[in-house]
Amino acid sequence: MPTIKNRVGVIGSINTDIVCQTNKLPEVGETVMGETFNIMFGGKGANEAVAAARVGASVNLLGCVGDDMFSRNAIANLQLEGVHITAVKQLKNVKGGIANIVVSNRNNQIIVIPGANGMVDTKYVKKYANRLKECSIVGGQFEIPLDSLLLASRICKENNIKFVLNPSPIKEYPKELFENATYVIVNELELKEIPGYNEKQPYALLENHPNKIILTKGSEGAYFHDGEKLVNVPAAKVKVLDTTGAGDTFLGTFMVAINSGLSMLDSITFANICAGLKTQKLGAQTGMPKLEEVKKYIKKNKVKLELNF
Repeated sequence: MPTIKNRVGVIGSINTDIVCQTNKLPEVGETVMGETFNIMFGGKGANEAVAAARVGASVNLLGCVGDDMFSRNAIANLQLEGVHITAVKQLKNVKGGIANIVVSNRNNQIIVIPGANGMVDTKYVKKYANRLKECSIVGGQFEIPLDSLLLASRICKENNIKFVLNPSPIKEYPKELFENATYVIVNELELKEIPGYNEKQPYALLENHPNKIILTKGSEGAYFHDGEKLVNVPAAKVKVLDTTGAGDTFLGTFMVAINSGLSMLDSITFANICAGLKTQKLGAQTGMPKLEEVKKYIKKNKVKLELNF
């Protein structure tokens, strides 16, 4: 099945985020007073799909939802964002996934309850394999069963489709999943789970896997090895309000840039700006920037970056 030009794919979770904001994160057994409460759309899969769609990509999302109110609203939101949801399966008598998020002073604590996301099984992946094959790049993370993600990565490899892995939330995973990935995007904690990591030489892994592993370090920007040297790509200069969804924004927008033919350096620069702009607003998807905002930032800050999309 031929790919659709520059179509981005995401296989992953679709959640509703229940967000509380407080001045102080509670200790075990402690009750604190909060400031605001919001119900927002989230899930790493949905987040990445929306991030990519907002900067102009055509996006296929693969995942499962339930038949509860949260799930119905999540589907309606994805449609509003322009994400293709023909592969989003709605399950009867099942609740959708939720994430309980507490935000305080730029930090967050998150509890994820998978719900329907746990039913993205290999049978489902086989059924919707053609939706993957329409894409020229596909991203995945760990909020769905790993055997299903592994199967998706095999389908990508067999069909010369770029596969972008974000091994989050952290858990043990098959070596083949890493090997099938064209790009692996990790933070410092996730980097430590990659075989061969050496605490005394943490960047050695990047050198051993040039132009494959991208290490994100928040305000320090991102790092990768270009085959000759270690490259640090600076973070965007922004005032941070909420980091929720910043990593998902990075991955989704990186896929759009690399899929459009930008270099590794330019793609990471673009993703850094998008992730930075997201942190200026509360909520995962609600804070994700549209392409016009990104272009405005590039122009205002005289960033050396030319976009072809």
